[in-house]
Amino acid sequence: MVASRLIERLDRGLVDATDPLRREYLKAERAGALARLGLLSDARFALQGLRTQNQRHRDGLLAAWIHLVDGQIDHFDTIARGAADKFGRALAEAEAAGDEPMQALASAWLAICAFNASDLPALTRHVGRALRLADADHHAARARVGLVLADAYRFAGDDAASQTWYLRARTHASADGDSSMISVLLYNLATHRAGHVALADAFGRADAEQARKALLEVESTANYDWGTGVASLSAMVPVNRAQLLVALARYEEAARLFDDHLERAAAEGMSHRAARLLADRAWCHVKTGRVAQALADARAAEASAADQQDPDDRAAAFARLAAIHRHGGRDAAAAQLQALADAALDQHHAEQARLRTALDEALTALDEPAGVA
Repeated sequence: MVASRLIERLDRGLVDATDPLRREYLKAERAGALARLGLLSDARFALQGLRTQNQRHRDGLLAAWIHLVDGQIDHFDTIARGAADKFGRALAEAEAAGDEPMQALASAWLAICAFNASDLPALTRHVGRALRLADADHHAARARVGLVLADAYRFAGDDAASQTWYLRARTHASADGDSSMISVLLYNLATHRAGHVALADAFGRADAEQARKALLEVESTANYDWGTGVASLSAMVPVNRAQLLVALARYEEAARLFDDHLERAAAEGMSHRAARLLADRAWCHVKTGRVAQALADARAAEASAADQQDPDDRAAAFARLAAIHRHGGRDAAAAQLQALADAALDQHHAEQARLRTALDEALTALDEPAGVA
C-alpha cells in the first residue's frame, strides 16, 4: 500500500472534476506520481490511456503532460538519457500552449538532466526558467528545482547553500504531499555523503566516524522507502551501503552487496560509475584474499576508468586501482595510476569552483541568493 498524500489528493480531485480535460490533466499528474514511486507498470498503463484520450482531445497541454510523464518513467526506470528529450518536448508543447506552470515543471526536470550530464550552461538556463515561471505555490516545480540546486551546491562543496535548498525542496514536497520527493531528498543527501566518504577512503583518508554517520543516513533512506512504498531505483541504496562498508573495512559484507546489486545498479542508470564500483569490489577481494576475483575486477575497472564522465569517479577509481597495485608490489604501475587519480581530483576541485560561481551568478540575477530560506 502506497502512503502518498499526493495520490490521495489527486484521487479526490478526479472525483470532483467536471471538466473532461481537467480530469485528463489530473490523471497525467497521477501517472507521474506513480512513476516517481517506482510503480512503473501502473504509470505506463495510465500513460497509454492518456495517449488514447489525446487522440480525441488534441490538446497541447495534455500533450505536454504525456511527454513529461513519459520522461519521468524513463528517469525512474533507468535514469535514461532519452528522458531529457521527452522533457524537452514537454517544454515545447507547454510553450506552444502558453502554459507557464508546465513550462516551469518541465524546466525543473530538464535541470536535473543537465546536472546529471554535467552540462553547466543548460543547468543554469533551466534553473533560471523554472524559478522565474513557478509561482510560490507551484510546489511540484519548486521542490524539483530546489532539489537540483541542493544537489548542485553539495557537489560544488558549498554545504551551507546546499542545506538551504534541501530545506526549501522539502518544504515544497511536504506541502504537495509528495512522499517520493522526500525519498529522493533523503537518498541524495545520503548518496552525496557516501560519495564524499568513499572518495576520501580511496585516497587513504577514510574518516570512520563520517562513514558511520553516512551509513545511518543510508539506512534511514531505506526505512523511509519501506514505510511509504517507494520502490524506484532500488539498487542504489545497497550500493551506497557497500561503499561505506568498504570505508569501514567491512569487506566481506561490502563484497556481498556489490555482488547482489551491481548488475541492477547498472540497469538503473549507474553504468557510468561501473569502473569506480568495480575498483571498490576489487579492493574488497584484495583484502579478503580472493586474488582471481580481485584481478578480474581490477582489469575491468582499469579498462574503463578513464571513460567515466565525472572526475570524482575517475579520481576514486584510479586511486583505488593504485592502492591495489601497491598492495601487489607493482610500484611503477601504482605511481602511474596515482598520478591519474591526483589529476582527476584536481579537475574535480576546479569543476566544483566553476559550478559554485555559476550557480551564485545565476541566482543573484534572479534575486534568489542561495542563503534565502
